[in-house]
Amino acid sequence: MAIVIWILVALLAAAAVFLVVPPSTQGAGPLTSFRRAWRGRKHPDAEQAEAARAAAAEPVDLSLADFLRATASEGDGYLHPEELAEDLRLARERATHVLRPRRDAAEAHGTTR
Repeated sequence: MAIVIWILVALLAAAAVFLVVPPSTQGAGPLTSFRRAWRGRKHPDAEQAEAARAAAAEPVDLSLADFLRATASEGDGYLHPEELAEDLRLARERATHVLRPRRDAAEAHGTTR
């Protein structure tokens, strides 16, 4: 009996989450997404069909040693301060080239930031 009560509590909590969670940035809330997925079981759209094909693909059996050997990169794997300093210097130069014309235009119009 206690298990049935806990299942009902879990279902009520899930329903509350569906109702309380705001819609995502894509404009589809959880209820809309659930309905779309439920309808997609019988009539999948192109995106759902592609996801189903990808999920049905056979996994690749690869050992960790083989994976590391295949993805190994040549060269030094460490970050050197000289390279970082050069990247920062170039970024600063690019930023000053962008900001200087804006500052000059603002001074010409008599406004400052």
